[in-house]
Amino acid sequence: MKKLESCLISAMCFLAPAAVLFASQVDILPLGDPCRAYLIESAGPGEIVDTRGNEVVDVKEMAEKLKDARVILLGEDHTHLGEKLRQAEILQALVDQGMKLSLGMEFFQRADDELLSRWAKHQIDGEDFLREVGWYDRGSYRWAYYAPIMKVARDNGIPVVGLNVPREIPRAVNRKGLEGLSDEQKAIVGPIDTKNSPQHRYLISRYFGDSVAMMPPAWFDRMYAAQCLWDTVMARSILEQLHEGETMVVVVGGGHVAYGLGIARRIHEELARKSMPDFRVATYCPVMAPVPDPEGEPSGHPMGHGHEAPGAEPGVFAASLADYVGVFEDPAGIYAWPTVGLRLKTDDEKRPVVSMIWPDTRAEEMGFKSGDIILDLNGVKPKDLSDLRLMLARIEWGQRLDFHVLRGEQEMNVAGLLIPDPEQEDLQVPSGWTVEAALSVDPESSLPVKSSPKIDAVRTRRISSKDFGAWSVLFWGDVAREAHQLDDEGRVIRSLYLDPQPDGAVEIRYERCEHGAVISEKRLDREGREILPQPEATGEESAAAESSIPAGMPKSR
Repeated sequence: MKKLESCLISAMCFLAPAAVLFASQVDILPLGDPCRAYLIESAGPGEIVDTRGNEVVDVKEMAEKLKDARVILLGEDHTHLGEKLRQAEILQALVDQGMKLSLGMEFFQRADDELLSRWAKHQIDGEDFLREVGWYDRGSYRWAYYAPIMKVARDNGIPVVGLNVPREIPRAVNRKGLEGLSDEQKAIVGPIDTKNSPQHRYLISRYFGDSVAMMPPAWFDRMYAAQCLWDTVMARSILEQLHEGETMVVVVGGGHVAYGLGIARRIHEELARKSMPDFRVATYCPVMAPVPDPEGEPSGHPMGHGHEAPGAEPGVFAASLADYVGVFEDPAGIYAWPTVGLRLKTDDEKRPVVSMIWPDTRAEEMGFKSGDIILDLNGVKPKDLSDLRLMLARIEWGQRLDFHVLRGEQEMNVAGLLIPDPEQEDLQVPSGWTVEAALSVDPESSLPVKSSPKIDAVRTRRISSKDFGAWSVLFWGDVAREAHQLDDEGRVIRSLYLDPQPDGAVEIRYERCEHGAVISEKRLDREGREILPQPEATGEESAAAESSIPAGMPKSR
């Protein structure tokens, strides 16, 4: 175990503005336990800090320290795979301590417990389970993020319970306040206190950022009431499901855990209200270590540095954020799986319809319009909206998405390449990725794709990471128009095209001999069907095909 140094911040201390930039502002607020609220700590990616003991611990040591806790709240960012793997590791370590456990999940509802029991007994599984529980219909995140901890639970016979109520209830509060709930809904949630924690109200306001200051006060009142309802409901669910001699591990968004002001506070209040003995509620929150500066310049005041490895940046947090804080690398917007950014509903004929396009998402780049009726995805017609959501939950990086849609009276295709862009504007290149300018690509060449010192408005980049491999990508603005997957020698083995080639090919797979020369290629259309060789096009047909390429866009092969 390694002792940490803490900085006590008082009104007389000066904190350079730049120092704040490398910590999420909500992670360094002076809230919660007054004994720790003004202590700032830091740790490197992969480390866990015991903020009460002021030391770095490993997962096993953390589990040993948690043996007397009745409830363990594991806060999370919902789309960070590294955090999910750590959650599974913590749960397994608690099992190894011989603790009697249950697992409470934010994304399951109280009414799901019977179905969860069937899942635990292997009576239902996979997409059948997800469809029946309505996982994606509720707007939950990709199941693969939660599969690791759920597997640990099932493998060890740990019962899984739902903690939430139907989402229509908090949504109703968001729209109309607590007074807008029906009598039936009020009976489900019980009384909700929104007045007893100015610190919690302030914390939630900071999660919403400066926009809170610009919205009508009644709007934030309703939003805050919905958050109070969520915390209180889950606290009551935990107490109702917690059995004698058992510890419940709870997986929940970090905002419900931070500074002990959410679910933990509500548990203690409920125990006091019922004149029941109090018990230990332990908290864990993740924080992000900022992406290292490519020039090697550390963030913050120069006197605050010297102990990190060259180029390393620590995660920084208030000691009161949680009992245990895990530090992770910031994915800088590139997550384990791609997302599209559509909100969907059904029309009168039960067809999937785009109801909203989230801003700054792939859906916006692809050109979706509100009201588009989705007829198929890569040639596969969804059975219903739930089926389409399951299809979207299977997408992976390195694929081409092609939606056939009905827009008004016109059928058209809306397509995009699922290629990460580590060189996003205003963001540092994420740790583990490399980005270099590249020369133009001849996919059939036996020579490797080379870097180029030239930077153009039309970006050709050679990008790579351990998990994604190496690709040469042509970006037109923020949109990937071509993507070429490279082998270990830097030669193209697979090409994806946003705009179909003259024969309709959108993907080409190359087989090469041991010397790197192409010996065969397989050309696939938008539905993944192989395109057989056709007689060569006439000059007029070739000219017509080239004229369909957007003006100013480099011509494809």
